[in-house]
Amino acid sequence: MPERLSEALLDLWTPLIILWITLPACVDTAPTTPSQVLTSGSRLELNRLSEEQRILNRSKRGWVWNQMFVLEEFSGPEPILVGRLHTDLDPGSKKIKYILSGDGAGTIFQINDITGDIHAIKRLDREEKAEYTLTAQAVDFETNKPLEPPSEFIIKVQDINDNAPEFLNGPYHATVPEMSILGMYAELLRVTLNIAPGTGDSVWLNKRHL
Repeated sequence: MPERLSEALLDLWTPLIILWITLPACVDTAPTTPSQVLTSGSRLELNRLSEEQRILNRSKRGWVWNQMFVLEEFSGPEPILVGRLHTDLDPGSKKIKYILSGDGAGTIFQINDITGDIHAIKRLDREEKAEYTLTAQAVDFETNKPLEPPSEFIIKVQDINDNAPEFLNGPYHATVPEMSILGMYAELLRVTLNIAPGTGDSVWLNKRHL
């Protein structure tokens, strides 16, 4: 009698144990519903957009430059170096490309897209144009995605005086006492220079006794 009871209990519990073992595997391998796939994909897309927005919203502190100048009427054998663009995001591993746009980009000013060096490739005349407004952009060399917001800067053309000075009210006469101290002022001359507007039209020159 006890043997028959044990067999009956074994027959009863065996299917339940098998069901308990196989049920977690069925739950783990259940197919993902379309709503789950959509939610996961949306989360990844939002993460990607947030990363791009973070990059685009980076402050302009990354740019390193000063205001640039170039001499007018320069005609050397090689293009003249005006300045260099650089961002502190550039580790020097040639993974960043610099792009130049704006006034004279590509025709008057050329940029080395790896080093950021800007060269003037033609003679400039301040009377024709006194300054050029350009825009710099740093992008990923492989993907062309922006690494910094575009930043505007100005290249100013420096005036060189190509007009002879005019000495007004001449000729001048001056007397110097003998045994004068070296470096003593002998006379002040007013000289008028025909230079660019806004930079003054005359200077005082000191004539010293040597």
